[in-house]
Amino acid sequence: MRASRRTFLKASAATAAVSAWPVTSAFAQEELKLSTFVPPSHIIYAKVLVPWAAELEKKTGGKLKVRFFPSMQLGGKPPELYRQMAQGVSDITFTLPGYTSADFPMMALTELPGLSDSAEDGTKKLWTHFDKFLARDFKDAKVLMLWNSDTASIMSKAKPVRSLDDMKGLKLRTPSAAQSSQLQAIGTTPVDMPAPAIYNAIDRGVVDGAMIPMSAALDFKLIEVAKYFTTNAPLGRSPFLVAMNRARYEKLPADLRKAIDETTGLSLSLKGAQTYDIQSKAAEKAVADNKERELIPLSDAENKRWRAAFRELIKAKAAEADKAGLPGSGLVGAYGALS
Repeated sequence: MRASRRTFLKASAATAAVSAWPVTSAFAQEELKLSTFVPPSHIIYAKVLVPWAAELEKKTGGKLKVRFFPSMQLGGKPPELYRQMAQGVSDITFTLPGYTSADFPMMALTELPGLSDSAEDGTKKLWTHFDKFLARDFKDAKVLMLWNSDTASIMSKAKPVRSLDDMKGLKLRTPSAAQSSQLQAIGTTPVDMPAPAIYNAIDRGVVDGAMIPMSAALDFKLIEVAKYFTTNAPLGRSPFLVAMNRARYEKLPADLRKAIDETTGLSLSLKGAQTYDIQSKAAEKAVADNKERELIPLSDAENKRWRAAFRELIKAKAAEADKAGLPGSGLVGAYGALS
């Protein structure tokens, strides 16, 4: 009887030992920390990144999970997000290269005015030219998403912008040094500032308004503080970025890297672009429906005036990059902006 019991216990132990490894392996989980400056209500966070994280977790059978840290919950300021990712404070970041333009000299050229017709068009161009011109800016990162914003607008509190002349003397927020140069070229004073700071800056009169995509009117509640919203200006588009620490990516098992590759890239970037274009139209409608706000589409004649005013800036920025040993004219020429 005792021998039988011992035999049973040994058999049970052996069975448990054999089954333990597969169970542990099946439920081994990698968690990726994603940090960003936007709140959970932001349209890209809610409509693009959260669904992507859910798809990734499902695709990997629960082995790969993304944990979100919105609104700078990991500390620091928005311009520090990319460096935090590169240093391993976060694994993934959703940010703007323009917040530290000097670190992304080739990306800065894609912010020149009039290079694309929509967020979707601009995004396709970013990926078309990525390997040849833009990848050199991201040595520390695996780029998961790279897409353009909808067209920048001018949101102002006291003075409406109906023509190029109305821009002179205004103090306007910009997202980057690259876009600041555009405002300087037409007699406007730029103030570099991350998006979350715009509301209070306009409300308190620190700036007269902001140069920012129309979609942000909803994402950051700017309809509450700005009165005039000028659209159809041939201004630059901000590139948005979701990037992963390269070393962290390369340490993942091959099947998890494959899942990331299959769910990111151009397809997910286009989803971001299309989301912004849709949000832009919704923002325009919200302004048009508000009797205390005014939507001001620039006339075609004014649009041409602005484009002419920017020609020398575009040539100068391309030449400046060439002088620094970068293929600036090559990239700008590929966009068709030097003809």
